[in-house]
Amino acid sequence: MNGIPCAVLILAGAAQAGPPRPLDMEVLAGTCFACHGPQGVPPAGAAEALPRLRGRPAAELLRLMRAFRQGQMPQASVMPLLMQGYDDAQMQALAQWFAQPAQPAQTAPAGGRER
Repeated sequence: MNGIPCAVLILAGAAQAGPPRPLDMEVLAGTCFACHGPQGVPPAGAAEALPRLRGRPAAELLRLMRAFRQGQMPQASVMPLLMQGYDDAQMQALAQWFAQPAQPAQTAPAGGRER
């Protein structure tokens, strides 16, 4: 796909049509889920090492994401690299989405794509 991550294309399309849909946000946040757990809630045993994202204030999450991207968190290992892949609009969308209560998993209807 010309080197453009699928999640970037999905969010770019969603931005033109209004706020991102929950399924679009789950795709965009998929990288976050790998470490921070489904919906941004880490598994019980990992909560000390991996902070919970879900339900934290959007302004705090956005501040942290920007600090990672700008290299202002020297103790971090993976986050500065991951944040290089997100632009400001994507980080704002992620911060707003994670600030909300957890949503039930979105699934496409049987036999086709979600509409």
